[in-house]
Amino acid sequence: MNWADFASATVATMRREIARRPYDNRLAALVDELRASDGDVARWWDDHAVRDYASVAKRVQHPASGPMSFDIEIVRAPHEPEQRLVVYTTEPGSPTARVLPILAGWNAAPHP
Repeated sequence: MNWADFASATVATMRREIARRPYDNRLAALVDELRASDGDVARWWDDHAVRDYASVAKRVQHPASGPMSFDIEIVRAPHEPEQRLVVYTTEPGSPTARVLPILAGWNAAPHP
């Protein structure tokens, strides 16, 4: 539901990573490939945004359960900047919180 916002933020994060790793040829090639194959990625790249966020909201349209809302927190270890812990949470009692156990149960192994 806010896919374009999230996708453009991801491109802005890739721009930050390119700046942090100017000699990473694989990352540069990936960015070039994405820009060449996707007009949205090219446009978002060309707006020169850089993003480094710690909190963000994400809304998705699940094919079976409908709209779902998550709050995302991104935590970095102070002495290991390459490590990130990404935590998705929901508001207690929200429609998303109520449907998650049902969705999780779809793939659970049957009890004997």
